[in-house]
Amino acid sequence: MSEVTFREYTPDDAEDLLTVRNAIFPPLTLEQWHELEPVNTAAMAYIGEELVGAIPLEFRPFQVAPGAIIDTAFEHAVGTRQDMRSKGIGSGMIAAAKEFLQDRAEMLMVYRGAERSRGYRFYEKTGHVDLIYLRSATWEPEKVTEGDCALGGLEELYADSEQIFSVFTAMFGDYGGFPYRDGPGYWELAMNRGIYMVVPQDTYYIRYPAGGPLQAYMIVGEKTGDRADQPLQIQDAAATDAEALQHCLQTLANMAVEKGKPVTWLLSSEHPCRQIAIDTGFKLDLRYTMIMGQMLAPQRLFGKVCTDLDLVADLKINVWTPTRDYTLYEGPDAKTEITIEAKDWAIDRLLCRRLDFAGAVKSDIVSVLNATPDIIERISNALPYNLWAYPTIDYT
Repeated sequence: MSEVTFREYTPDDAEDLLTVRNAIFPPLTLEQWHELEPVNTAAMAYIGEELVGAIPLEFRPFQVAPGAIIDTAFEHAVGTRQDMRSKGIGSGMIAAAKEFLQDRAEMLMVYRGAERSRGYRFYEKTGHVDLIYLRSATWEPEKVTEGDCALGGLEELYADSEQIFSVFTAMFGDYGGFPYRDGPGYWELAMNRGIYMVVPQDTYYIRYPAGGPLQAYMIVGEKTGDRADQPLQIQDAAATDAEALQHCLQTLANMAVEKGKPVTWLLSSEHPCRQIAIDTGFKLDLRYTMIMGQMLAPQRLFGKVCTDLDLVADLKINVWTPTRDYTLYEGPDAKTEITIEAKDWAIDRLLCRRLDFAGAVKSDIVSVLNATPDIIERISNALPYNLWAYPTIDYT
């Protein structure tokens, strides 16, 4: 095989990128790609002048915990030309992306599924770790008494965006696991992402009550075209209380019965609506989907996710893993040098606020050289475990 060149995308590569991408995934037009280009780049693989692989990357600010917003690049539509697969090209593109994204993102991330698949193993092999697990919940409702809800579409959704932002923040403000909602405009931004260009749907907006201040809302997608036989999908929902959300579910039940379709909802074990879904009749399946990620800039990541740098101001914190050594943080008053010893996956989860540090030390998942019980406690308080939830509207 001739030598492969890996590099970052430039606007001149657009037609090449779409040639590879569209041969594998539902197609984007050149005009659609140009609409997405301001928040996207890509890792490209060329042999001479011929493109043989591409990994589009969407830049997203991402909330790992309240007030802990990091810069990420989400991989999507990852593809290598059919005749060039299993030759290390995908791994080479990931390596290139890790290099050219260093100054612009703290994490490389991807929505993935099917842990026993070759695709999942590719991400695992290239350094990605699981950060949250999701399972599909399915509901086959019966017709019920209608709730006091209004049913609309995107126009009504955007008109309510300020109230939606308020209700979402009230329910999910303490969570991480999703792109940062920086204001009411987020929902229109989300509904104009590339996924809705290539997988079209009819979007329904259910709000409770029908008039007045919003207490609950639900965004439901119904795929059209080749995927019109798929279930209705709850893509976003939030409420001020369980009773308010039940009104939305009653309206959704009747809509599903009229359409003759079941309803699906992707839920994590920590999702605030999980128990409401179970009580309503949703049946949980085995876990399938996850968000995977890997660190690109651990020192910068630590600075963004640490709750209080004063807690570690007297420490020099080194990290040892089976693959690398580095200093994670050196406080201005550093007097004590410690080394956190762990597998790479544990460090990635720790810095995404997805590992109980004290619990991991106690159970011998993580060890720490030169640490006292006080130091363990302070690091635990600096990097406390945080709940994550995933709204499907964020998929890319």
